Amino acid sequence: MRRILGVLAVVLGLGLAQFSVENLKPSLAAVGGTQGFGLEASWHCQLFQPPVGEVRPALDVGYDVNGNWNGAFLFRYLYPLAEGLKGGVGLGVVIPGFQFGNTSLYFRADAEYDLKATLGAPLFLGGDLGVAAGKLAAQLKVGYRF
Repeated sequence: MRRILGVLAVVLGLGLAQFSVENLKPSLAAVGGTQGFGLEASWHCQLFQPPVGEVRPALDVGYDVNGNWNGAFLFRYLYPLAEGLKGGVGLGVVIPGFQFGNTSLYFRADAEYDLKATLGAPLFLGGDLGVAAGKLAAQLKVGYRF
């Protein structure tokens, strides 16, 4: 177990050494799903690139029409499925209502379709299906990538 943790620490450390603010990719999306409707702001960057796909840390901040704030930090592995379409999985933590004592493990599978080639604008369609704090969370989103 120590060896596995040591290898993970080295890999993530090497990836974080390549991190720069210029590589941050912010996006803003309208979302709707099991948690209601709202807005989600997200920041992610490429941490490292295995032979196929890419690993990205992501920070998501959401606000819904009921006045609830949510946050999540996770590592995502994205895999190209077709031109403009990526699928992936992520593992991290979710912080409902930004109450740090209420933090729980978060797993999600997601897909994103980049509409830039089709529409000429940096828009995307996406969908997430995840489990956080033992509850199923699913959402669809339409967003703009800055």
